[in-house]
Amino acid sequence: MKNTIKALLVALTAFSFSVANAGELSITGSAKASYSITSSDSASAKVEQDKGLGVTNEFSLSASGELDNGMSWNYKQDIDGTTTQDDAQLTLTTDYGTLGVFISEGGLDVDNTASQSVISRPSDTSYNEVMVDSYDLSSLNTIQYHTPAGLIPYGITAKIAYAPSMTAGINDYKATGAANAVTYTNPGTGASFFNTAAAPLTQTLANMGDSATHFQVKVAEVPFVEGLTLGADYVDISGQRKTLDQEAESGSYYGTYSVGMVSLGYSKSFLATQMAEATTNFLESLEATKYSIAANINDNFSISYEKEKSEPTAKTSSTVMPDLEATGIQAAYTMGGMTLAVAMNSFENAQYTDLNDVKDTVFSVAMAF
Repeated sequence: MKNTIKALLVALTAFSFSVANAGELSITGSAKASYSITSSDSASAKVEQDKGLGVTNEFSLSASGELDNGMSWNYKQDIDGTTTQDDAQLTLTTDYGTLGVFISEGGLDVDNTASQSVISRPSDTSYNEVMVDSYDLSSLNTIQYHTPAGLIPYGITAKIAYAPSMTAGINDYKATGAANAVTYTNPGTGASFFNTAAAPLTQTLANMGDSATHFQVKVAEVPFVEGLTLGADYVDISGQRKTLDQEAESGSYYGTYSVGMVSLGYSKSFLATQMAEATTNFLESLEATKYSIAANINDNFSISYEKEKSEPTAKTSSTVMPDLEATGIQAAYTMGGMTLAVAMNSFENAQYTDLNDVKDTVFSVAMAF
């Protein structure tokens, strides 16, 4: 494996100086207009919150070609409404697999294909809420190797992503462990719950260590069970502070099953935060469970239901952080390059706050071109 990766690195380095001959260039994009209605019901008040109206868009420039020796190359650059450059990747594919450099959000993300929601998971669809499940390298610059299809039996494929740096600047965590500006405040007592150097509620990997590695495996052809797919992810962070009693890491596994017009999904994830031995009132770990079902009513119309639950564990038993639960019912209708969709989401203990329930409905129309 080391020789294979070494050979691919040499080829990719040589390729980066000059792309032989002209390849093909394509431009694709999408635009989505959405309208959201949000309301909350907490221990103190029931409030009709924001109504949001907006448009998002993204363009993708893709170039590809083939070298004289049969290797193929691909370059992709995304441009969205907030940045001039985003999600860049340059890859070289051979019979031994694909090796590439992935920049910014082009990094390896946790495989969320377990979600069968026709739009996205409730915690991703909502405009106001977030659910912590696991770390990933999607925001870091990475070098990745992907095994080729057919190399391993049972449709097994694997991806490895290595981020040589956790941030673009100095690694503050190796110094004194200055606190990130992320805290959890109990709305009932006003007491600050999380006030240490880690920031688990934002899943940020910045400053957690020197480097990180993300391992991902997928089994597309499970023996004797047609329609079943299994997968797993694990994120390891190297060079964390030696004074930690617990190092940050995360992992997840999932399964999907499709039969006829119905598809099912289930996933389980675990996240351990950075924690010093002397730390008190700190989030120790999070465990998330998600299951979903979707049905294709016809070629154009689909509906889905998904349930998510995030269970936090605190270091001290005297302080309890409530479980966050999210439920989403979604429907989508596609007409060629246009998709009309609606997502109705509800959250219990939103933002991990006790007795804080939130509901939002998001209407959207998306164009792909």
